[in-house]
This record gives sequence, structure tokens and C-alpha cells, in this order.
Amino acid sequence: YNDKFNHSAWLTFIKNRIEIAYQLLSDDGSLFVHLDNHEVKYLGVILDEIFGSDNFVELITVVNNPRGRDYGGIANMHEFIYVYRKSASTEFNPIVDKDKKFPFKDSIGPFEVRELRNRNTAFNSGNRPNLFYPIFADPSSKDENGFYEVSEVQSDQYSIEILPKVSQGIQTVWRWGKPKLAENKGKNVVARPMSDGGWSIQEKYRKNTVMARSVWWDKEVNSERGTLHLKELMGAKVFAFPKPEGTLKRIIEIATNEGDLVLDFFMGSATTQAVAMKMNRRFIGIEQMDYISTVSVPRLQKVIEGEQGGISKDVNWQGGGSFVYTELMPKNMGYLQDIIHAKTLDDLKVVYNRMLEGTDTMEPADISFRADLSKIDWLQGFDENKRLLVKLLDKNGLYYNYSEIDDKNVRDLISDEDYTFNKNFYEGGD
Repeated sequence: YNDKFNHSAWLTFIKNRIEIAYQLLSDDGSLFVHLDNHEVKYLGVILDEIFGSDNFVELITVVNNPRGRDYGGIANMHEFIYVYRKSASTEFNPIVDKDKKFPFKDSIGPFEVRELRNRNTAFNSGNRPNLFYPIFADPSSKDENGFYEVSEVQSDQYSIEILPKVSQGIQTVWRWGKPKLAENKGKNVVARPMSDGGWSIQEKYRKNTVMARSVWWDKEVNSERGTLHLKELMGAKVFAFPKPEGTLKRIIEIATNEGDLVLDFFMGSATTQAVAMKMNRRFIGIEQMDYISTVSVPRLQKVIEGEQGGISKDVNWQGGGSFVYTELMPKNMGYLQDIIHAKTLDDLKVVYNRMLEGTDTMEPADISFRADLSKIDWLQGFDENKRLLVKLLDKNGLYYNYSEIDDKNVRDLISDEDYTFNKNFYEGGD
């Protein structure tokens, strides 16, 4: 959309669309809104109103320019992504770390270890007595990794007493209390002797997933890489700051599962749809600018052919898939385009007469109920009358509604093929 809206117009524009998005969204769905600092404060209030403040999930900081841009005083180096859920039933996926390396292995599988001592010396035996207690290692239980089994009680079997470490003269405490240690002993907790003669108590950790963080760094979201990929893909730099595929991949893998439906109603260069296709998600894209036929659709066609830019190598994309491309049937939009492309006052008069009298099918334009036809004064000249004619058109009637498809004047305008397609599209069928 036009990025030059004034403040109030933009808020009205986006509020209307988010309200519709909320109605469309499934009960376990979520909304991600990427924007800069100009409207972030105000949009948060609107999102709270529509989704409810209880459904606010996070405001992600997107660092897209590590050096920052100097706007006077403090260099700006980031944008934002609002995340809202539809309801408490919304669940987000952890991110799979494909490069995760596990240095140890047991009968269950690979694992790493994490120390259970609390490194914060402010928490010590004096103020956290419930987390200060000895545990015991079984000297006969050493495994192939050099770990020993532990117990929370002393016995003949568990005889090596282990206390938390001393740091700067302060006796530190465990991160786990006795109940959790008892629950995990012999399964996830091990002891390992250290070179200084002490012992380290550690938990086995096997997950290769991490929770998404609230700061995304330049490595993941560099806008220049998105621009370069699009230029390489389409042969021209069409958008100044397209979203890199990696950014959309992260959003889609957090918020959806394979087969889920992803909607982007500011389709632009079709990055969302391209990534959704590569990640085996269904998708809907909506765009009202003419470049949908020169950029958006051709890009998706290249994705089907197996293009290898963006996230293709990460997800082993080999091509395939399909999509349906449709256009709304213009009503007032046709008149609007004719007004915009008019070159002379006579051109405007022709369009104006058609608006009032109707087309060849006797279909007049929808005139705004706020319009004052008496204000049309051809003596005012070309520019003034062009502005007035644009204002006269009812912007809610730019396209025909499906409910009008069986009206005689509409039915006569479309082919049998388009009529059948619409019926199947909206009502189901073969």
C-alpha cells in the first residue's frame, strides 16, 4: 500500500483490515504485523482493542541495520513485529536448531549437559536455604562419558558428599530444589569430577529446539539480502525493502504447521506466499497494485519451477505446487482507471457521462452518497474536475460483489466459464 499515508488515515486504513483479519482468523491462529517506529505506539492500542490485551504475545525487535540510521541524536537500527494470538488455544512452535551438536550419548540418545549450580552469588546458603543441601555421588557408577549417578540422600551406595561450589567466598546454591532433584535422579542428573578437585552437578539436555526470542538480529533479517534476492529473481529492483525469505520462514515455522493456511493481505512481491509454498503451507495473497502480474505471480511461477534463492536450500526445495490466480471484477474501478488515465477535459466529460448514463449494459456507476453533483463545473478546468470525479465514485463499489452474479446486467458481462468458476469457488463443487 501507499507508505505515505498521514497518521490518522493510516490508522483507519489498517484498523479496518485488521478487524476483518480477526474475523477470518481461526481460533488457534495468530497475527504478525511488521512495521517501523512511526506508528508502533498507536497500532498497539488498536491491536489491544481488536484482539484483547490478554492476547498480546510479544513485540519483537527486528535489528535490520546494525550501524543504524542517524535521524538526529540517536541512530535508529531496528523495526518491530507485533505478535497477537486469537485465543488461549493458540500454540507456537519452538524453532528447530539444525546445527545443534550433542557431545555425549547414552542408551537413550545424544545429549549435552547443563550445570545445576546457580551462578548468581546473590543467591546463597544464607538467603536460599531450601536450595542449599548436599547430594551424593555413587563412586561405582562411572559411565563411558565420565559421569556418576547421584542421589539426594546418603547411603552405603551413594557415599561421595557433594556441596555447591564456593564462589568468591560465598557458598552458592543449586538451581533445583530437592523435590525436582529427587524426581530426576538417575535419569537426567549426573555428577562429574572437576580438575580442581570439586564436582560439577549437571542435567542431561536433549532438545534441539529453542523458544523464539524477542530480538531478531541482522544475520536473520537483513533487508538488503531480501532486495538482492528479489533483484536476482525478477531481474529488477522493484521494492526498496522486501522482507527476506528467512524472516518469513521464522514467522511461519513459529506460528503454523504443514498444511495450515497463511494469509498476507499486503502481498507485495509475494515473499510470504513463496515461503509458504516452500514450507508446505497453503496460502492466500491479496494485492491491488498492477505489479501483481509482473512481479508477484511470476515469482510464484519461478518457485514452482524450483528456483533456489532465499530459503530453498534450507528446506531442500525442489519445486512443485500450484496456485489459483483470480482478479475481482471491476465496477467503479473501471471508471476510476479511466479518470486517472484521462488526458483532456473532453476525456473527463466522456467518463462522467458514462458514470451517470451507464455502460453498454446500462450499468451506471455507484456514486458516493456524500457526493454533490452540482459541484461539477467544467469551467473549473481539468485538474479540479478530475479530483471531483474521483471523489464522486463510491469506493465501496469499486468491484462487483458475488451476490450480484445472477443479476442480468452482471451475468451478461461474464463468460459461462467465469460464471461456473465463481460458483465452484464460493459454493464448492467440481
